Amino acid sequence: MTFISTGRHGANAYMDTQPFEQAMPTPPITILGAGLAGLTLGRCLLKRGIPAILYDRSTSAPRHGYGVTLHPSSYRPLLAVLGLDETTFRRRLAVDAGVGGWGDVRRSMMVQSAGWEEGSFRANRSRLEGMLREGLDVRWEHELDRVEERSRGVELCFKNGDSVKAESVVAADGVHSVTRKSLISDAEPGILPYVVFNGKRRVPRRVFEDVYSPSMQTSNIVEVKREDRVLQISISDCGEDHIGLSWIYSRPTRGPGDTLHKPNRPMTGAQDIPQGLFDEVSQLQDLEQPFRGVFRSDAMKRDRILHWLMRTLLVEASRLQELAKKNVFFLGESVHAEPILGGQGANEAIDDAIELAVVIAESGLKGVSDWYEMKSALWRHGIERSSSVIAHMHTNAESNL
Repeated sequence: MTFISTGRHGANAYMDTQPFEQAMPTPPITILGAGLAGLTLGRCLLKRGIPAILYDRSTSAPRHGYGVTLHPSSYRPLLAVLGLDETTFRRRLAVDAGVGGWGDVRRSMMVQSAGWEEGSFRANRSRLEGMLREGLDVRWEHELDRVEERSRGVELCFKNGDSVKAESVVAADGVHSVTRKSLISDAEPGILPYVVFNGKRRVPRRVFEDVYSPSMQTSNIVEVKREDRVLQISISDCGEDHIGLSWIYSRPTRGPGDTLHKPNRPMTGAQDIPQGLFDEVSQLQDLEQPFRGVFRSDAMKRDRILHWLMRTLLVEASRLQELAKKNVFFLGESVHAEPILGGQGANEAIDDAIELAVVIAESGLKGVSDWYEMKSALWRHGIERSSSVIAHMHTNAESNL
C-alpha cells in the first residue's frame, strides 16, 4: 500500500492518484451516506475505475451550506483526483469566494487554533460536496431502516420500501450510523459535558460591510472568550446581496441541574431551544463588534438554532475486522467521531476515504482489516486530542495546542 505520513495528528494520506488497473469488483461497491466521507471514497474509486453506488437519506442536494476548515494535508491529495490545481480549488470553495476571498483565517482572532496548518482555509461544505459528487451514482431518498446479515453479504432495507442485497458495503453514514446500530448495537457515542448552540443568519451585504467587516477584517472566523464561555462568528457564504453567518455559543456544563445540557435528548430535539439560552446571552455585557450585533437575544430568536451535542465514538478494530470478513466496512464518524468543537471531523473523513480507496485498489477488500489495525491507534489519539482541545478552549484563552 502507498501511504505517506503527513504529520497531522499522526494521520496518513495517500499521494498516488493515478488510475489503477485491476479486476473490477462485481457488483459495484455499495456506499451508505453521501456526505464528505462517502463522496470522497466514491470519487477516489471512480478515479481508479472501480464502480460504486451511493445511497443517502436526503431528498435532494445541495445541503450543508456552512463552512468547514480544510487542511492542506487532507485536501491536497484530492487535487489530482478532482483534476484541479490548488488555486482553482480554493477559489471555487472558499466561504468568501463571492467577494473574491480565499477562506483565510487570522489565527490571532481565535480562542484556539489547534491543528491549523499553513494553507488551511474555510470552505463551503455544500460546494465541496457538489464538487465531489460530479460523475457519481447517488441514489437519493434512501433512508436506511436496518441492515440484515445474509450468508453472503447483507441486505439493506430502506424506509421507502426498497431493499438491496449487497456483497460489499462501506458505511459512511455518520455518527448516527444505522449500519453500526444494526450490526454493532452496543457501540454508542459518548457525550462530553459542554453546552453548545449553533445559529445561522443572513445579513444584508451593506450591513455586513458597515457593522461586521471592520471588526472581522480579513478573517472568516472570529472568537472571544468571556470567563468560560466561548463566542464564535464565522462566514458560511457570500452572495451578491447577503452574507451567510454562523455563530456558536459554548460553555462547560454547570452540573446535573444545568437546564441547557440535555445529553439524552432525541435527535429530533436539536431544534428545541430553551429560553435559558437567551437569558444567558442577555447577561453578556460590553461586547464589542461583531459580537454585539450577533449575540443579542432578540436577534438570535429569529435565527435557525440547533442544540449541538459534543459526541465522541470509537469502535474497536477487532469488532470492525469481524464484519470485514462479511465485506461490511466502515469509515469516518460512523466508527470514530470527534467533538464538533476542537475536532477534525471533515478532514478525518477525507483522510479515511482517500486511504481506503488505496487499500481497495491495491489489496482488494481483504486488505481493509490491516488498515483498521493501522488506523485504530490514530483514531484513538484524534479523539483524545480533540477532547483536550475543547477543554482548553473553555479554560485557557491562550491555548494553542
